Amino acid sequence: MSKARIPDYAVLSRMGEFFAGGLCELPKASAALRYARAHRRWFENCRLPEYNGGLLYPCGSCGSGKQAALTPHYSFTLSWNSEIFDRKLAGAGRPEERQALQDLRALYGREERKLKRISGPHTIGGAGYTHAIVNYDRVVYEGLDSHAGRIAAGLENAGNSARGNFYRAMADLLEGIRTWHGRLREALRQSGGQCANSRRLLKALEQVPFRPARNFYEAMVAYNAVYYIDGCDNPGRMDQALWPRYDGDPDADHDSALALMREFFDNVCANGGWSMAIGGSRPDGGPAYQELTEICLEASKGKYRPSIELRVRDDMPDRVWDLAMAALGTGCAQPAFYNEAGYLGALRSAGLEISNEDIVKWNGGGCTETMLHGCSNVGSLDAGFNLPLILEQTLQRALAKPAISFDGIMKAFKKDVKAAIAEVTSQLNCYYAARAGNRPQPVRSLLMDDCIDRGRDFNDGGARYNWSVINVAGVANVADSLEAIREVVFKRKAITPRRLLRALRENFAGVEPLRQSLLACAKFGNDIDSVDSLAAQVEKFVNKEILACECRRGGKFLPSHIMFETFANAGRPVGASPDGRMAGEPLSDSTGPVQGRDKAGPTAMLNSVARLPLRLAPGTPVLNMRFSKASLAKPAGQRRLRAMVETYFRMGGLQIQVSALDRNELLDALKNPERHQDLIVRIGGYSTYFNWLSDELKHEVIKRTEYLA
Repeated sequence: MSKARIPDYAVLSRMGEFFAGGLCELPKASAALRYARAHRRWFENCRLPEYNGGLLYPCGSCGSGKQAALTPHYSFTLSWNSEIFDRKLAGAGRPEERQALQDLRALYGREERKLKRISGPHTIGGAGYTHAIVNYDRVVYEGLDSHAGRIAAGLENAGNSARGNFYRAMADLLEGIRTWHGRLREALRQSGGQCANSRRLLKALEQVPFRPARNFYEAMVAYNAVYYIDGCDNPGRMDQALWPRYDGDPDADHDSALALMREFFDNVCANGGWSMAIGGSRPDGGPAYQELTEICLEASKGKYRPSIELRVRDDMPDRVWDLAMAALGTGCAQPAFYNEAGYLGALRSAGLEISNEDIVKWNGGGCTETMLHGCSNVGSLDAGFNLPLILEQTLQRALAKPAISFDGIMKAFKKDVKAAIAEVTSQLNCYYAARAGNRPQPVRSLLMDDCIDRGRDFNDGGARYNWSVINVAGVANVADSLEAIREVVFKRKAITPRRLLRALRENFAGVEPLRQSLLACAKFGNDIDSVDSLAAQVEKFVNKEILACECRRGGKFLPSHIMFETFANAGRPVGASPDGRMAGEPLSDSTGPVQGRDKAGPTAMLNSVARLPLRLAPGTPVLNMRFSKASLAKPAGQRRLRAMVETYFRMGGLQIQVSALDRNELLDALKNPERHQDLIVRIGGYSTYFNWLSDELKHEVIKRTEYLA
């Protein structure tokens, strides 16, 4: 076998492939050093976003996806763009350029094959994906020079060991960030002219992010810089992280802070960034609501990102409630509500061994996978179980048996679920091992506690806490299907098991009355004990099986229900189901009922969902609700929604997110999208523009029951 060629890093760099060139620059070095050098060269050479005259820089889209075939990525360390690669290869005029690109494609293939990625039907929402929230606070209050000091101390004691390679990698990366920081200042000098904002920015950037922020403005500039260094993922707990600098700054005031926060939110929107948790609890157990919490809520009006997660306590101030309702009333789907006591209890019960000081740092990252701000590595999402697909496979065997019973079907289904969970978690553990050895994440290792102190990469157990969030899809579909089988086949005996099996295989062709009979059976979400208890039984079994599996990453596998835009694709491989659903149709879009099947009002729907053992799904069980925008614009409607949220949380609910949309507005947006450019909807754990959804997903949003608050 011929020796694999290493691409010519100098040629790649001349072609604008700076990350790839850096990756090839030290071919015999450790993975840590190779990937750190790749990031260094990227920071030294990547295109900087254009300055817009504001008070924060960088600003706008980082634009990394349009610059090169191989670029940094906050989850997988690197990202490959085949379209850019093909364009560069076609335009390569010199033989050495074509050779370097062809060698790069081969190198990328080798790097990917090392990872042992998981595949198959149980990857709903993700396959080894990792969002994270880095420790912004440490940079704001200590500065990156403090990181450099800890790296130097670690290197002095590590010598030529693997730990030594890690520290050398961190030092190399930090040099790249220093260069990037200098490039930011030079870009401001050249494009900002002498405007007051650019002069103020330049002065702030002389201090941060390498030295501690001295006031609130510098803290915001540092926070924004770290957001871009990390790749524009999650802002995390900004109100808590920045409060000491705001509270202690005599020159900081509400209006200037609001303007800064809105500008930062614009940057999050421009990069499709993710989630921010506000409020909740302090380490001493007291409430953590303050003026910055309120400012974040005000800044969210009209913004689709970051996805605001308002952590609700019994003693949350009325003003915070009022600001939350006012924001929702604008139609921005902000904020979503999270049960503080419920999450703290669920995380403590999960056996994650989180300290009291750290547990209050919980924050949904990405689409809202539960993690800890500044000190955790969480697979988010690592996999996703398609329960209706498993049930379909179970029924293909069970309904063909001559003497099958309903209990027999349940037993067979649970056995199949258990086998799928064991198989997927085993695959994930192999993936974690491969990722630990072959795919370091230098930026996350620099910015996440306790990687530097441990001398270990983020992907190799360096973070203080490590666990995995696993998705569970289609609980409502399964419960509705099981209820229909029990009612139509075994109670009423209106049809034989074999006849039902034939109808499912033929997608109900020629038996529409049977399908209507199945659709007429009790459905989850209407406060009907028979079907709700089936949903609770399935939920409890699935979640306990997931929680029981050993996770090589550390901690646990945490179940979740986060179906964002994936619930439509998840339904495509699933044939017709006994709940009356046709083959290929979408699954339920959250922890709640199948879209439009809740007919008894919001209280009945919340009663049904609260019967589920939701604390066994601490990864986050998303619940979507759609209310009339007109009703939420009125104080009476806002008071009723608050009462619903508080009641649901007292019953054990963990999360609830609201879209304020009128059906007529949605229907008009289908026909005239240009009139509704700012129409925002909650889908899964985040907000997005209605016009950005596929036609299929738009119709599913419209199917959601519209409540009057």
